[in-house]
Amino acid sequence: MKPAEPRILATTSRMPFAVDEIRKFGQAGRHVLATDSFRASPGMHGRGAARHEVTPPPTQEPAAFVDTVIELMSEDATNWLVPMFEEVFYLAAGRDKIAAAHPNAELFFPDLETLLKVHDKVSFTELCKQLGLPVAEPITATTHEEFIEATKQWDHWFARAAYGRGGMDIITNTGPLAGEGDVNDIAPTVDDPWMVQEYLEGVDRCSWSVVHHGEVVLHSTYEHALTIDGRGGIVYESIDAPEALAAAQKIAKELNWHGQLSFDYMKTDDGTHYMVECNPRPTAGCTIATAEEFDTAMFDPGELVVVPAGRKKAVESAVVRDIFLHPSKLKEDLHAAKGSSDVYAGKHDLLPLLYQALSLQHIYSYRKSLGMDKDKGETLVATQFFDVLYDGTPISL
Repeated sequence: MKPAEPRILATTSRMPFAVDEIRKFGQAGRHVLATDSFRASPGMHGRGAARHEVTPPPTQEPAAFVDTVIELMSEDATNWLVPMFEEVFYLAAGRDKIAAAHPNAELFFPDLETLLKVHDKVSFTELCKQLGLPVAEPITATTHEEFIEATKQWDHWFARAAYGRGGMDIITNTGPLAGEGDVNDIAPTVDDPWMVQEYLEGVDRCSWSVVHHGEVVLHSTYEHALTIDGRGGIVYESIDAPEALAAAQKIAKELNWHGQLSFDYMKTDDGTHYMVECNPRPTAGCTIATAEEFDTAMFDPGELVVVPAGRKKAVESAVVRDIFLHPSKLKEDLHAAKGSSDVYAGKHDLLPLLYQALSLQHIYSYRKSLGMDKDKGETLVATQFFDVLYDGTPISL
């Protein structure tokens, strides 16, 4: 029997890579219902979305979020559920409930147990060591005293919260982020540990893959030609890095991964690709795949396709912002963005660019309405996803 045509529900459509994937689904003629926790989410307003709906915020209201997704899948006859960010953890926690309501739907994400193995940086590092993948030897701190002692082990160190994301919850005494934050403010716990490692000099690299039952079918490795506030990338360029592909394949096979899978690496001068972290969802690497490559990998996978080096995409509004804030970087920023095309503004599809600006105002207002502390030093990056993060605590549905 011929399988039904894919009808996709895409969650957390605000991110640039979500905008990109929803647009690609639409270009391939797929029906997409795009959702998010606020109405101005950019991906909900692109030409790729046939319909859009607002859901409760996954982090604050996980049970209501899962129930709403189930209802929307029924209303829209959805047969593919594709998460775009860390709401994947809440969907995975409700996987049995979703599958019971929609037994024929493709839930394109792993189960919660598998996700937890890679989300926590401590357990992810242990997995990499077991598989023989290079990592900077870590020290895990669960108290402030342990953290301070760990930082004394190296002249140059780098520390991250086990559940930190998006370049947040990082402190170091070396490199461009040195001096941001105070070690006296770091208070790890058993449930929220920090990992301290030797600071490695090298080049940040990232990869993104589409994986079906342990087999990588589409892969891209890329570098950030330009970053925002020294953290998230805003210009992405594909590169050739067989070491990154091999690492992604090894982990995907070991975990029998099913869904999208992304990694961060640190490439040192000797060519070693040290594993940094795993993002169990799409990242900017999808933007440098073509719509045809992506659609085939999702719905009709065959031989492995590796995105060739030299493709470039950018969040052009963020490039303009960087130039405005740092006029001395004008030449550098323009050179980094040269030859790229914009993620948000597609051909005959400009509304996501408009809603990108509108969504930031809404998110700031949303943070205020939730009573979140505006004095904690959250950056523009952090405001993008405070209501779709997962911090490792048990999920009650």
